[in-house]
Amino acid sequence: MRLLLAILALGFLQQEAPFRELIQKLEDDSAQTRDKAQKDLGALGEAALPSLKEVVASTRSSDELKLRAAAAIREIELAVRTAKVYREPNRITVRAADTMLREVLDEVARQSGVKIDSKFVDETAKVTLDVKEATLYQTLDAVCRGQEERSWEARDDGIRLLRERQVPYPSEYSGPFRVRVQTMNVERNNDFKVRTATLTVTLDADCERQLKPLKNVELEIAKATDDQGSAIDVSPLNPGMMVFRGAPGARIVVRGGVTPAELQESIRTFTLKGLGLTASRIGLEGIARFAFPLEAREIVFDKPATAETRDMGDTTIRLTRSGTPETWTLSFHKAPASTTPAWAQSILQRFDPDSFAVVDQDGGAISVNLRPMGFPGRGRLDPSSEVAVWYQGDVQRASTKPIKDVKFKFVDQLVLKNVPFKFSGLELP
Repeated sequence: MRLLLAILALGFLQQEAPFRELIQKLEDDSAQTRDKAQKDLGALGEAALPSLKEVVASTRSSDELKLRAAAAIREIELAVRTAKVYREPNRITVRAADTMLREVLDEVARQSGVKIDSKFVDETAKVTLDVKEATLYQTLDAVCRGQEERSWEARDDGIRLLRERQVPYPSEYSGPFRVRVQTMNVERNNDFKVRTATLTVTLDADCERQLKPLKNVELEIAKATDDQGSAIDVSPLNPGMMVFRGAPGARIVVRGGVTPAELQESIRTFTLKGLGLTASRIGLEGIARFAFPLEAREIVFDKPATAETRDMGDTTIRLTRSGTPETWTLSFHKAPASTTPAWAQSILQRFDPDSFAVVDQDGGAISVNLRPMGFPGRGRLDPSSEVAVWYQGDVQRASTKPIKDVKFKFVDQLVLKNVPFKFSGLELP
């Protein structure tokens, strides 16, 4: 009765029946019913926001009701923000028998909404293709599979076909994501005292370009098996090596130095030790982790002291100032519970140093040249664990004028997508 009177007082009976019923269930005696009602309200989307916000604002609502309504609001608002940076791709269905390549690609482009440039290959070649509800990458791989002079690459403005050999190893697909084996190489040591076999395998994880995830993708091999039942040890490539992109399927490995982040992106090389000496096939299981940045929002420190801290989920932001002229330091620190792939590299894409502004009490903007500490154009990374990034700049101002606020733009939320993969029966070279 108490809840019904509150609903009447709030005017919810003027709302649609689904809202009334679901809001009432947020206080049900059953936790399962409450959980389901909260989830169902979130699924109603933006239409449910006015009613939910009234519940949160009302003094008649119980604490449980407010907590549940607030949680549903956060879910809806996150879904709205997510929809701006991530969506499932259009599925493609094409059946073509002995059809000109250009005609097939025109149909793929029409269904996917992605431009395809094929001027570098034989557009008159005959193609047989049968795909149903496939993704763009699946379809393109099918068009190029087994071809010596037909491959493709994703570009910011669409897809371009190349007169090159398609990578012969398999791929795993999940929605707009693809994980594929790029290279495999086995080194066998037949020394009479020690006989070993070591596999070097390169994996590449990518997704449709229009989605624009963070550049760095985290790749992990969780399990490796061969057809001899061997105990296989898996480790990432020595971080003291650099892996450069060459032609499709090729990698140039250089020892020493620092690997530029833009060359790492979505590629990772692993060494697998302990293969059976007579092994001919191997299986790999693992996961690729993609992160999609939501819209950057303005972070504001009101009347900042000489040291301020702000918790932003996966990141703690610290703002400090000292000396005359004042030196301001803005640092980002990885939260212990963070699961963000390549966290330190992600900060370099999530923070906009040009947006950093200091404003005095009269509303005047004070010039600040906020510089990354470290390599030009990049933030400084902690070399041991990559758990912090620093920026620093000097502020020229009259000390008698207090600071009103410091503000800058930062992507505080990421949408994380975990893409499992499994390759079975890979034939060893």
